[in-house]
This record gives sequence, C-alpha cells and structure tokens, in this order.
Amino acid sequence: MQWFSEAWQVWCGRTILLLALCVAIGCSPVPRKYLREAVPNVTLSNLTATPQAFRDRLVIMGGVIMEEQERGEALWLHVENRPLDQDYRPQLPPSPEDPEGGWYWVVVGDHQSFPNAHHHWGDMLVVGRMTGLASGKEPILRMVYVRGRGMQAAHDAVWEDVVDANYIPSLPPSIDRR
Repeated sequence: MQWFSEAWQVWCGRTILLLALCVAIGCSPVPRKYLREAVPNVTLSNLTATPQAFRDRLVIMGGVIMEEQERGEALWLHVENRPLDQDYRPQLPPSPEDPEGGWYWVVVGDHQSFPNAHHHWGDMLVVGRMTGLASGKEPILRMVYVRGRGMQAAHDAVWEDVVDANYIPSLPPSIDRR
C-alpha cells in the first residue's frame, strides 16, 4: 500500500532540494559581487603592517562602533576590530592583547542615507576600500557596504554606498579637455 502518490513524492523531493540549494547559496552576509572583488583573508594586522599592499583594494572586516565624528561631509566611525570567522561573522579576539584587537576608522561618504539604527548595533560587517593610515597607524576604510546587527532584530540594517552611473558627469571624447 502506498501512502503518497508518486507526483506528491516528486514534488516534495524537488521542494526539499530547492530549499537546501537556497540555504547553501543565500546564507552569506556579504553580497557575492564584493566577495569576488575583495582581497581574501585580510586581517587588521595585515592592514597595519603593509598598508601599501592594500591601498585602494576592497577588504572585508568586522567590528563594533565605539565613536563617531562628523568631519566635513563625511561621517567617521572609530571601530574596534572583531575578526571574522569563516562565515563572515564578527568574533571577539582570542585575548585583549591580541594584535587583532586593535582599531580602525571607517568613513561613510553619504551619511545622510546611513541607517540611524547604527547607534544600536552590537557588531557589524564592513566592506570598504583601504585609503591609508590615520595617526596611530590605524587603517582608514572608505565604506562601500555594511551589515549591522542590532541589540534587537528591529535594529538590524544593511547599507550600500550606491553610485548611479547615470549621474556621473562625463565628457564625450569629441570635446577637447584642455
């Protein structure tokens, strides 16, 4: 005696396969376009030891916002580093003396659209471009993407610094640029 029809069994099998595929592909907290471009396995120690090797390159870091400053049109976030695990989840450094327990700066260009919930984030994942070192040998990242986890789910937020190519001024090649 057969409990379920063959069509029902096939439908259930396909549904389970589809759900498993979605979970396997869609669980990364970092969009794939940034994973492809970013330098893999970068640590705070790498950035401070050889900053020129990472200049203008995309890196992925974890951290906690400890201070913020408005400087001109930009918002500067002073971030305490939280090393990322293999799933890109911020973790506490092994010990307070660990070199990965340092600090870095994150510059938010268009902070008018930056989520106000960032004041409630317990940690965040940052994708940014290394621009140099601040005084005290702290790396400076220009924020491209951030995923913040709040103390409550209502404070979770994602932000991306999107530039619409239609609004970037350019000159046709026929115009003399001198």
